[in-house]
Amino acid sequence: MTTTDPIVDARVTEGSDQALVARAAALLHANGESTGVTLDAVDRLNRALATDFQLVPTWTSISVLDQGRDPLTVVAPPEGVAMRAVAIAMRAIDKIGEKNSNRSELAAELDRASKAGQSPLWLFVLACATGTAALSTIFGADDATAVLLIAFSGALGGLIRRLLGKAHIGSIGQVFAAAFLAGIIGGIAVNADLSTSLRLIAVCPAMILVPGPHILNGLLDLFALRISLGFARLGYAAVLVLSIGAGLALALAVFGTDLPVEPAGRTIPLWLDVVAAAVAAASYPIYFAIPYRLIVWPIAVGAIAHGLRTWVMNDLGWNVAVGATVACLVVGIVLAPVSHRLHIPFAAVSFAAVVALIPGVYLFRAIDTLGELQFGGTESSLLGAISDGTTAALIVAGMAVGLALPKYLYQQIVSHRSSHTGRRQHD
Repeated sequence: MTTTDPIVDARVTEGSDQALVARAAALLHANGESTGVTLDAVDRLNRALATDFQLVPTWTSISVLDQGRDPLTVVAPPEGVAMRAVAIAMRAIDKIGEKNSNRSELAAELDRASKAGQSPLWLFVLACATGTAALSTIFGADDATAVLLIAFSGALGGLIRRLLGKAHIGSIGQVFAAAFLAGIIGGIAVNADLSTSLRLIAVCPAMILVPGPHILNGLLDLFALRISLGFARLGYAAVLVLSIGAGLALALAVFGTDLPVEPAGRTIPLWLDVVAAAVAAASYPIYFAIPYRLIVWPIAVGAIAHGLRTWVMNDLGWNVAVGATVACLVVGIVLAPVSHRLHIPFAAVSFAAVVALIPGVYLFRAIDTLGELQFGGTESSLLGAISDGTTAALIVAGMAVGLALPKYLYQQIVSHRSSHTGRRQHD
């Protein structure tokens, strides 16, 4: 995902405090930070700059309001996820808040954040390959040829997304193209008898496209009663998911194949499940341009969480939705304070830790089956689609609540402490 520098208003060149705050807020908003953290960052800037700006975030822009002056509106749709840019901007805000820098130094750091690059192309492609291979292992792939083909498909899909991005094709077109490619390779594999009936060669490369950070940030906004922004984020995520499912289903239809209603896969040993989850958690931060020194957090927490989920399902007999919810609660409790302290977007780092729990098999089977019903389907097909869709919805809902609830509660604590600090300083 490309770092977004969203400032487009000519007045930002004037160097006013209003413009400076607008740029900082827009960088955070557009690159994956949650709305609550962005609002707190503006409050800290107000205290440091002796200002009283108010931030009004929407899906398309942010507006910085100041009494007696015209509002400054900046186009900044929150479509991107770039943790390196956010980390630089948040450290700069901390420095000026602690009186360790001045306005010109803050402006220079925001310039640096806006230029924070993506992960190198070779590393991004490699991460796509390892991420898809790890997911295929978790979901039951046990043939080396299939795993290698899945890794190749994921890598090629990552390359295509980067090329389309350079051609200024948006995220919706990028994920559709990558999912369509995964379906083509999966369809060829089915006809060549290289794929099992689980169609993991088609499904796993599509699973890494699921927009988890947007789902989590949307839910955090709903928790905070920012209803319009929350539903806008969730709506955008839904469009991306439908685009992925449509691309996959259309490509499979070219080869006359589908995603049959079956169990998600074979059972694998706990140690292999944990190792594969760690590899997947190591791959996803590369997609989101996390500072490399911080990758250990999603790896360690993700491996523990996935092992916990497998244990509660196999040993305690809990269902897959409850298992995912418990695992995500643990991740949320651990990573909420970590993300705050290290200045990285919680939605991105937590999703990287739990990506192996995403119910892509259920989700894409439901989309594929529903798409075929208009051409003639059976009652069992409809029931299968409903069952898969319901299972996917319950898992996603459990994951989202499990991650978002600890973050929301922690953010309330931080905001309460911050307001008390601000009042003491004012007094």
